[in-house]
Amino acid sequence: MRDTVQSGDETVWDLCILGAGIAGLNALYAACEHLPPTARVLLIDRKASCGGMWCATYPHVRLHQPHPMFTVGNIPWAWSKRPEYLATGDEVAAHLAHCLDQICDKVAVTELYGQNCIAIEEIATDGGARARLSLEAVDGGASRVVDARRLIDARGLDIPELEPLPLSSDRVVSTTPQALDMAGDAPVYVIGGGKTGMDTAHALITRNPRRPVTMLTGMGTVFASRDFTLPTGLPRYWRGKLVLPTFRELAMRFDGTNADEVFAHFRDTYTLCPTGTGEQFLFGILSERESRTIARGVKAFVGDYLVDVCDGRGGPELVLRSGAKMPIAPGSVIVNCTGYVLRAARPDQPFLSPGGTILTITSRAATHFLSSVAGYFLPHLFLTDQLRQTPLYLLDIDALRRIDRKLMHITTVTHTFLNTLVLMNALPFRVLDGCGLDLDRWFPMHRRLAALIDVKLNQRRYCDHARRVLDRVQADHGILCGPIPG
Repeated sequence: MRDTVQSGDETVWDLCILGAGIAGLNALYAACEHLPPTARVLLIDRKASCGGMWCATYPHVRLHQPHPMFTVGNIPWAWSKRPEYLATGDEVAAHLAHCLDQICDKVAVTELYGQNCIAIEEIATDGGARARLSLEAVDGGASRVVDARRLIDARGLDIPELEPLPLSSDRVVSTTPQALDMAGDAPVYVIGGGKTGMDTAHALITRNPRRPVTMLTGMGTVFASRDFTLPTGLPRYWRGKLVLPTFRELAMRFDGTNADEVFAHFRDTYTLCPTGTGEQFLFGILSERESRTIARGVKAFVGDYLVDVCDGRGGPELVLRSGAKMPIAPGSVIVNCTGYVLRAARPDQPFLSPGGTILTITSRAATHFLSSVAGYFLPHLFLTDQLRQTPLYLLDIDALRRIDRKLMHITTVTHTFLNTLVLMNALPFRVLDGCGLDLDRWFPMHRRLAALIDVKLNQRRYCDHARRVLDRVQADHGILCGPIPG
């Protein structure tokens, strides 16, 4: 059942979920298992509908992975496309809306869109602690205050929309992937070598192979090979390596000080890179075919960073961080595909409020590298008051990124591996089995069972090692990388 908030409504909500992207929808799905059908739930988002980043992504975006493992809970997609099909952005948004429809059949959900959250606080009342949100309408309308017995702040990465780069020259076109004219023929400079940059370059090359495309890729990014990580057809029975044993392997190689060495092993064993090499990994996936298409179709890869485009004596020039300058043709198109994940400064909010009414899913105090997975698992512990007693580790991924990107990747893998084992002990099988986000579901049961048996037999050794390593990272770098505060 769905409803809307009326002006002057002073209801104290049983549960409020802030963020209607994939993390928030998974939190809502999980909450349904612990709330009575009469519970009043409020879902809030700054966008005009549910879907998070998928409401406004660029038109040529495709999922990294086969679509069945990108969902809410274990809600299946309402179609019969082949499992390996890579869904488009519009298709993902439609599926997330479908998932919300399914959830609304179970519990009364009131949706409140177009709202910016100005402040969150925990207040004391005669009936106990409550969460209070101060909201302001995006369109400049009336502000409001919302009280709830429980609040899950599931904005996750809260990914902003890309804006055109501010450039000094007016003889070039500065744009974004969303606004890029694919039908044009002017030279294109793709700024950024992550998933957005690769998607954009691939779309340009396949639609107009004669159009000159140059990529500025900085230190370079590697991608997990989809052909190896997620093989299709019968090879799933013997080819590739599941995520759980891959994370175990990397975590057990890591001692807290050898991130460069472990990253090199990961890069050489599991990844590919259209530019030839890369010094960072942001959990993106490409196929060998996509990588070849980009490598062959891009006119040049420039391993540097754009500072500005200025007008020189001979015309516009790219000004690079290294101090180099590159002349470009007037009318060239500069596409801002710079990474926006973990770029915006996020407030240092408590993972769990002192009174236990507010749970925050954030990369500043992460329990999993995917906010969607955290959104699914954490509410089961939060709404049964077990979160503080569960020996999960928190990790400030944002701070790690600023220190060293290779260290961030390997530490995040180790941290996620540890918390996965902790959750396997803390939650009932039906909850674990109900998480449709698990990429290992791509493989047949006998391979999944082998991975599970290994971690069950060696769980204590694996957990002890991971905790020692994470404690060392915290001691060496002075960041949050330890147990949930009691």
